[in-house]
Amino acid sequence: MKVLILGLPRTGTQSLADALTQLGISPVYHMRHVASSSHQALWLSAISSNLPPFASPTQPPSNPYTLSGWEKILSEYEAVSDYPAALFPQSLAAAYPDCPIIYSTRSSESWAASMRDTLIHAHKNRTGASPMAELASAYHSASWDNDFEKNGRECFERHDAAVRALAKDGRKFLEFRPGDGWGPLCEFLGVDVPDVPFPRSDDWVEYKKHVQRERAEREKDGEVAAAN
Repeated sequence: MKVLILGLPRTGTQSLADALTQLGISPVYHMRHVASSSHQALWLSAISSNLPPFASPTQPPSNPYTLSGWEKILSEYEAVSDYPAALFPQSLAAAYPDCPIIYSTRSSESWAASMRDTLIHAHKNRTGASPMAELASAYHSASWDNDFEKNGRECFERHDAAVRALAKDGRKFLEFRPGDGWGPLCEFLGVDVPDVPFPRSDDWVEYKKHVQRERAEREKDGEVAAAN
């Protein structure tokens, strides 16, 4: 393990993962790798072993992982980014004490808006059961107790505090925001800036457009109904 990206989903984690790959830090474990690696059961076990219920954040973990536990999932990877890894900032930071930490973040308001148009909408409209659906249910429960509108901001604030608390004792730590580009990242990692554009990756682009069209149609229907 060489780098821990510990930002929440929808904070540029996919672009950062692709940027690390271009810089030769690869493979990077991202949510999109979970299905292809058949790691769903391993992550479900990690959630149940390491995370308390949302309503009891100080409850001790039932079976906290050390390096050996995380290596069962991550031994072949040089970095992590996005959920499910970012569910465990303190545990991963302790397991890999020499790894630099990159904290991808944005304003809580813009994060919540992006979440509503992607992960939250998809989860509410999911049909059928699958291993990925079970994992999604587990992290929606652990992160905001299955009620994003009520608890999403608290999730953001808890996560923000937990990750920022890791910036101590000389730990290499970079706060990275969407749009920062190659400069801060390459300086932090001690590498040259590549002569290519910084990745702007988002598997959710078309999905967001669909959600936004749905919203516009509902608003239009509401205006018509009000006029009548």
